[in-house]
Amino acid sequence: MLADANAKDSALQVIVLGSSGGPIESNTTSFLVRSVSQDWRKGSVIGVDAGVHLSVIIRILRETLPSPLPSQPYTVTKGPFAGLSLPHKTPEANAAYITSSLVEAYLITHPHLDHIAGFVVNTAGPPGVRPKKLAGLPSTINAFKNHIFNNVIWPNLSDESNGAGLVTYLRLVEGGSPALGDGEGRGYSEICDGLLVKIWGVSHGHCIEKHSHRGSVSSASGHETTTFATPRRETRGSHSTQRRQSLLSHSSLSGGSPGVESEQYCVYDSSAYFIQDEARRREVLIFGDVEPDSISLSPRNLHIWQEAAPRIVSGSLAAVFIECSFDDSRSNDRLFGHLKPVFVMEELRVLAAEVAAARRTQHIQQEPNKKRKRIGHEGPVSRLVPRNASGGESTSPKSLRELAGDNGQQAVRSSSRKRRLVNGEQPELVHPLAAQENMMCPPYPVHESIRQLAGLKVVIIHVKEKMTDEPDVGETILEELLAHEKETQLGCEFHIATSGQSFYF
Repeated sequence: MLADANAKDSALQVIVLGSSGGPIESNTTSFLVRSVSQDWRKGSVIGVDAGVHLSVIIRILRETLPSPLPSQPYTVTKGPFAGLSLPHKTPEANAAYITSSLVEAYLITHPHLDHIAGFVVNTAGPPGVRPKKLAGLPSTINAFKNHIFNNVIWPNLSDESNGAGLVTYLRLVEGGSPALGDGEGRGYSEICDGLLVKIWGVSHGHCIEKHSHRGSVSSASGHETTTFATPRRETRGSHSTQRRQSLLSHSSLSGGSPGVESEQYCVYDSSAYFIQDEARRREVLIFGDVEPDSISLSPRNLHIWQEAAPRIVSGSLAAVFIECSFDDSRSNDRLFGHLKPVFVMEELRVLAAEVAAARRTQHIQQEPNKKRKRIGHEGPVSRLVPRNASGGESTSPKSLRELAGDNGQQAVRSSSRKRRLVNGEQPELVHPLAAQENMMCPPYPVHESIRQLAGLKVVIIHVKEKMTDEPDVGETILEELLAHEKETQLGCEFHIATSGQSFYF
């Protein structure tokens, strides 16, 4: 839902401060989210990422306020801040009021500069009466402590390690704490008045270097670093073949053998937030940077779609904000942990399958005494195996380790064929940097996805500017998504986010 016309009938408002992933630094990722029922009360707004912040709030106020203001306080009548009472004369002073008094916390998806630069620089601005909450996965908080607020890159303005106390860290539990909340709010944390939050970790590609000092498969695992070993070996053949590497050798499947020198791949953590209006249980899902499961060393999107599916069935999840950094012309080996339209649709097809499964489960629960008719796919798509372009199984390293538990001889099965890992045979996994186009085929009957996402808003964020004379890349991405949607018929609505835009849900 766009514009201000239905604001009073809505539960949530999302204001887009920055919508791109660079390279233009004035529009990098940043959002404000509030519960409409809180009516702009003090401490009722949260920021989600802050690549830009104060500068854009000032710009929006300049564009929407009369100059000079006729009186103080002045109630804004149009634009994203409509209904807000401003106490000062100038856009700069009123922007400072918004950030110091209204914004209670900042949810950071991951600590890349295009998601945090505005927040860091703005900490030097006028302080409020209490420290700002900086919330995220423990790995994100550790990055701020060790690499940002470390008295080298920036003064230690946190309330830890003898800092200045302007920022307080809030380490969130991945998947939510089961001790918090109940019913639809179970596992959600109250971040500010009227808003509840649950965080999940996602993968944002892997480091170009091979090392073991950061990155993880799951932040909830208790280990900051989980890596994948691959033997050092020579490769031959075509360019694409040379880009392929085995992530697991037979020796590693069978417990390892001496004398094998290993390189380590670490997966970069990002995250996604479910943000829920406490009063009406309406919510949105906002992703940080994320890569598709089908080419990830650590696929983690599925559990988010499984979490989202019943919320779509119940009607509580109104929108998904998800990145699409490039158009489909970008080769897979140059995505660097991001999405393009074909992979956005691939992920949405998985979501649609989970929604179909959730609807079946709901139907069965509502009619428990009726004889159940056996159908082809009764469970979530996690039981199914994604496929690569050649028709083979696109299996993650973790899955291979689990499947090969008995010395590499356990069968790997799919719906169409059976394959065995034979002693001495090295299973060849395609490295995410390999150029594989159209990698994923639907792992479920296509008809099941039709119209499953009807009414869901999909807001595209983090579009990277091309800086060329070519047509606007956002328009190209939208055209490609609509073409894919025409073919798949999921039923969702696509929007390309722009700075200064306001969404009501």
